[in-house]
Amino acid sequence: MAAVTPQMVKELRESTGAGMSDCKKALDEAAGDLEKAVVVLRERGLAAAAKKAGRAASEGVVSSFVNADNSKGFLVEVNCETDFVTRNDDFQAFSKDVLAIIEKSQPANLSTLLAQTTSAGPTVEDQTKNLVAKIGENIQVRRYEVMGNGTNLVTSYVHAGGRVGVLVELAGEGIATHRTNPALVEIAKDIALQVAAMKPGFLNREGIPPATLEAEKEVFATQYRNQGKPENIIPKILTSRVESWYKEACLVEQMFVKDDTKTVTAHVASAGKALGVTDLRVVNFVRLELGEGVEKKTMDFAAEVAAQIADAKK
Repeated sequence: MAAVTPQMVKELRESTGAGMSDCKKALDEAAGDLEKAVVVLRERGLAAAAKKAGRAASEGVVSSFVNADNSKGFLVEVNCETDFVTRNDDFQAFSKDVLAIIEKSQPANLSTLLAQTTSAGPTVEDQTKNLVAKIGENIQVRRYEVMGNGTNLVTSYVHAGGRVGVLVELAGEGIATHRTNPALVEIAKDIALQVAAMKPGFLNREGIPPATLEAEKEVFATQYRNQGKPENIIPKILTSRVESWYKEACLVEQMFVKDDTKTVTAHVASAGKALGVTDLRVVNFVRLELGEGVEKKTMDFAAEVAAQIADAKK
C-alpha cells in the first residue's frame, strides 16, 4: 500500500475537481492508487469525468501539416522538460524538421522515424541526443499520426500554441474533386475545433471497445446504488444514462459547438449537401494533447536543494 501524500491528494483534486477530504478518502480506499481513486470518486458522483489521475502534461509542442491538396495530414509531438525550451529556436527548428520528415517518408512506426536523416545530417535519434547535450534538457520525439487515404479531405487544427493538435478526415461522394474548396475545408476545420474543445473519446458508438463500455456501465450502476436506487430499476435507468454518455463520448453524436440545435453528423451532412457533396460525413479523427499520459516528476523546493547539495558532494 502506497502512503497517501499531500501531493497525491493535490493531483487527484486537480484532475477530478473533487474536494480535498473526498480525495483523501478515495486515495485511502484505493490504497494510494491514483487511477483507482478516480474510479472511486466517479462511483460516488464526485468526479465530473474519468481523467488520468496523477498524470501531468510535460512540456513541448504538437505540430501539424496538411499537404497541398488536403488529402493527407500529419501530427507530431516533441517533448521537452520546460516551457522555456519550447521557445528555443533549435527546438522549434527540430520539431519542424521532424514534421517534414514524417510528411516525406510517412514512416511505419516511431523506430523507423528515429532512423530517418534530418536536414542537419544526423538521424532523428542522433539529432535528438545532440539537442539534449546542447540545451541541457531531456528531449524526445514521442508520437506522431498520419491520416488520409489520398481521396478523402483531411484538415488540421492546433490549439493553445501547440498544446493540442487535431486531424479530421471527411468523406463523401465526389469529395476528391472538392478537397480544395475553401468552404468545405472550413467545415472540416470546424469539426477539428470541436474535437479540440469537446475531447470526444470515440468517433461513434460502434468504435467503443466492449470492455470500455462495460466499465462505464459499472461506474454508472455503482453511482445509482450509492444514491439508493432500487436494484430492480437500475437496468432501466442505466440504458438512458448510457445513451447520454454516447452523446458526450462520440464525436458524431455530440451537439455541434457552433449550432447546438443539431449534431455533428447533421451539420456536416447538411453543409456538404449545400456544397454539392452527397453523404458528407466524418470518418476519422485524432487528438493529441501535449504530455497526455506522461508522468511529470515533481519535487518540492527543499528536496530539490538537498539533492543538488548531495550531487555537489559526490
